[in-house]
Amino acid sequence: MVISPHLDDAVLSIGGSIAAWVAEGERVVIASVYTTGPALSEIAPVMRKFADYDTRRAEDAAACALIGAEIRRLGQVERAFRRPYLTNWNFFSTPADRAGFATLGKVTAAIDTLSDLAPDRILVPLGIGNHVDHVEAAIAATDWAIARGWLDRVSFYEDFYAMSGTMRQAHFVAQLRLWRRRESPLLRARRLAAILSAIAVARRGPSMETFLAPSLRGARWTLTTTNVRGHEQRQLDAIAEYPSQTRAFGGLQGISRAIKAAHVWWGHAEPLWRALPNG
Repeated sequence: MVISPHLDDAVLSIGGSIAAWVAEGERVVIASVYTTGPALSEIAPVMRKFADYDTRRAEDAAACALIGAEIRRLGQVERAFRRPYLTNWNFFSTPADRAGFATLGKVTAAIDTLSDLAPDRILVPLGIGNHVDHVEAAIAATDWAIARGWLDRVSFYEDFYAMSGTMRQAHFVAQLRLWRRRESPLLRARRLAAILSAIAVARRGPSMETFLAPSLRGARWTLTTTNVRGHEQRQLDAIAEYPSQTRAFGGLQGISRAIKAAHVWWGHAEPLWRALPNG
């Protein structure tokens, strides 16, 4: 089971791994958390392209079909479209404490409806970049796994925002593996680099580590990778099914170049992190 905050995050972040697991005969379920919103007439015009969920769900169905993943949609409303509505980069701000995640309980309960699937492995985003939805989904998923006694099944994947060296450096796990400036996957994706740089400047608030359950604070983090040789193109083809989102990241060409470069840097692989609890 891959916990995907929004309808494109799993494919953008670890689509190559998902395609590889499916090719090996594994059943993969992508559980997307924030999959609905208010009527478009209630949304500021500048944000409507992100709030057209009929389009976004159709894009996601096509993308997941390409990589062979099953879909579960948890029907939550992302922070940008809950009053007071957020615009620009304001959703890259985490609250001062857990109480600031107004829908954390609802998201945790929604994830709990998937418990009957009894997943052997649970993939959770690391919350790199401080997107409030990514962090809330990660907290909810880890809380749920701990409550079920499934923490040993949890691995963490790097959000797409980990392409930014600045955001890697600021994250308590991603900073364990940094690339030199000349190795950045963004060198051949200038528009994407500019967008991620703007997000990095706009980030506010504590990192995800602050919000994790006590057993995970101060955990020891270990790294594994999934070989994506032969599966990269399927991921890129799936990402192409999200035009409403790829435009926001500067276009598909830059995204594809950055992902290919990142795969090469990781040894034609994608990273996964495990947390060894502090006791």
